[in-house]
Amino acid sequence: MTLITSLTLGTIAFAQKFTPTSDPQFDSLILKAYELRFVNWDSAMTLINQAQSFPQRNSLQDAMIANQLASLYYIKGDYPQSLRFYSEAIELLETSPDLPQEALALNGRGLIYLSQDEFQKAADIFEKCIQINLEIGDTGRVAASYFNRGIAFDELKKYDLALESLQKVIEISENLPDLQIRFMSYNRQAQINLEQGNLEEAKRLFNKSLSENPNPNNWEKTFGNTGLGLIAMEENNPQQALQFGLKAYESAKLVNAFWDKERATRLTSEAYERLGLYREALEFARLNKTYSDSLYNQDKNAEVSYLQLQLAEADNAVLEQEKQLSEQAARFSQKTALGLGILVLIMVVALLLYRKIAKEKESLNQQLLSKQAEILEQNQTLTRIDEEKNKLFSILTHDLKAPINSIKQMLELQNSDLLNEDEKAHVDKLLLKQVKSTDQMMDELLHWSMAQMKGITTQRVALKLDQSIKEVITQNEFAADKKGIRLDYIPAPQDLNILADKTQLKIILQNCVQNAIKFSYQKSTIEIRTEIQDQKILIKVKDQGVGMPPEKINEILQNKTLVSSSKGTIQEKGTGLGLMLVKQFLERNQGSLLINSEEGVGTEMTLVFEKAPNESRKISF
Repeated sequence: MTLITSLTLGTIAFAQKFTPTSDPQFDSLILKAYELRFVNWDSAMTLINQAQSFPQRNSLQDAMIANQLASLYYIKGDYPQSLRFYSEAIELLETSPDLPQEALALNGRGLIYLSQDEFQKAADIFEKCIQINLEIGDTGRVAASYFNRGIAFDELKKYDLALESLQKVIEISENLPDLQIRFMSYNRQAQINLEQGNLEEAKRLFNKSLSENPNPNNWEKTFGNTGLGLIAMEENNPQQALQFGLKAYESAKLVNAFWDKERATRLTSEAYERLGLYREALEFARLNKTYSDSLYNQDKNAEVSYLQLQLAEADNAVLEQEKQLSEQAARFSQKTALGLGILVLIMVVALLLYRKIAKEKESLNQQLLSKQAEILEQNQTLTRIDEEKNKLFSILTHDLKAPINSIKQMLELQNSDLLNEDEKAHVDKLLLKQVKSTDQMMDELLHWSMAQMKGITTQRVALKLDQSIKEVITQNEFAADKKGIRLDYIPAPQDLNILADKTQLKIILQNCVQNAIKFSYQKSTIEIRTEIQDQKILIKVKDQGVGMPPEKINEILQNKTLVSSSKGTIQEKGTGLGLMLVKQFLERNQGSLLINSEEGVGTEMTLVFEKAPNESRKISF
């Protein structure tokens, strides 16, 4: 839902139609808070709190405070609080009528209707606001009401009526001392043109709003810069879009509204991704997810509060109806039989009305329960996604640790005085090869992690198994050479196409080979063999190492959590995460794990995958 920022209006225009109370100091606090609400939200709230501390306030003063609090919470994006205070102001004005405050409260209720997607109701309310403000001669508020009506028509896809209302605002603002609403109208006209695909006109209007405005507020800056950034993305200019996105985000942080932050971070993340800067794109994608989650919960809470308000209004309607019935019964108790007959008729009608209202209340209760269940389900989904993200970071850390350690060890070896020139040259070649292999693996893991931000998913495709195994062997050559271990790859006679997720397959193979190196004796051989049996592809990793007892094998195969880790043959440490990832990713790829081991002799781990049907799958390299 688009955040409506149509509360703004010049302080001078507001003061001209402001109804003074009996306390000039109180009036000064209200006017100053109104002036600061877009510039410094906290200061405006402090002034309203001071106004609340005044003793012996009347109903009109309480209504003024309620209207200002509603306005502040609306600007902050807290629609439930805003709705409660606007409703309170309307109730207070029933005992102390004041047309300017009534127009302000009605305008706020209209904005809440906009936030709940009841656009036609909102348009009708803003039409009432136009008539009230014309009656009291408040030109500034007439312009604001036309602006709000233009937004309602925009959401109803009545673009011609929306542009007509916004143009009316621009014409009226020529005679206003505060021109801020004119530049807001340029922004909204630009947004409508952007939605219709009129990019040049949209760009002209966004630039007009930013360049001609002598003192743009933070909302206008973030809205205009985000709009220009979206146009730059449409024009395939991600570098320019990034500049606008970063400007918009800086302004959005000052506005402190989730909608503006979500919109600016989404633009910036997409621009970084289009430029190939995936780390920065990932950082802003995380920020965007946080703001979009907060915005979602905020919208759901607003919907629940709106339903609760409707329930309260239904209860009030019932109480009012009962009060009317009581008064009617008292009046007719002394009448003739004719009067009694009329009373019975009224009671029958009232009963029917009561039943109707009760049914509406029951329906609203059901809607409220449904919304609460939806929010609970969303919270559970968010918890699951957070858990999946934590697992993603563990995978990235675990799989990058081994190659980075290998690079570290080679650099330490180079800096020592233990190598001759030929050996140094050999280490240089190994180092370059390891860096290239690690860089490729990092790119693959980053691309994969970006695709998994909403939870880890498995996309099985047909893969050339031979290439994946050779890449994993290359990434682990130095670790094997360090222990004098030979990695012996014995492929099947024919090319094998395996059905698996590309990144998850590499993580499985990487962890199996690293595990074999860790527990192999020095100067031994690790055999990696591929076979095909009954439409199943078998990958066997066999080492000549310490082996495992039967209880350890059972622990690995039965546990669904971390397996207790043992030290390697040269005291290498581990976390137990690798084997857990092997098992979990095998299950996700509909594969299985077999272990055959003998203590003191070695271990053979067999990975079982489905064979890819050649005629229906595209081979991925």
